[in-house]
Amino acid sequence: MDPDFSTDSLTAQWLSDAEMPLANKFYRTHKFRGKARRHDPCMVIRDSKNQIIACGSLRKLTDSQLLAGVAVAEEFQGRGVARLLLGRMAEAYDDHTFTFPYRHLVPFYQSLGYAEVTEAGLPSAIIDRFHTYQKQGRDIVLMHYQSKQ
Repeated sequence: MDPDFSTDSLTAQWLSDAEMPLANKFYRTHKFRGKARRHDPCMVIRDSKNQIIACGSLRKLTDSQLLAGVAVAEEFQGRGVARLLLGRMAEAYDDHTFTFPYRHLVPFYQSLGYAEVTEAGLPSAIIDRFHTYQKQGRDIVLMHYQSKQ
């Protein structure tokens, strides 16, 4: 680990559709489940060597969007990179933004403006996807972005 590491040396960038393979290469290289899809906003964080070290996307669903595929390269975890990524991605959040973090990450997502919600009244596209992931054995929680008024 670099003791002089600072998030000041990192850059955030939304990928174009043509650059989506770069995000998918990052996921494969670091053995993450995520997959970036064309036409879904995808942001990466690059280090001072221009290497992608983190990625996240906003999956467009019928009447909402799902923050998904949030991943940070192992050697950069615990150093504020995910907070930087999600803070920058927040410019694209709206009142219909949801995420399904693993249970142990709930306090982190709460610190970023997400709140745990029940399924009542939520869009079916969100509920259906949430149930699909739960059936895969993931210990996840349903959260909704609370816009700062």
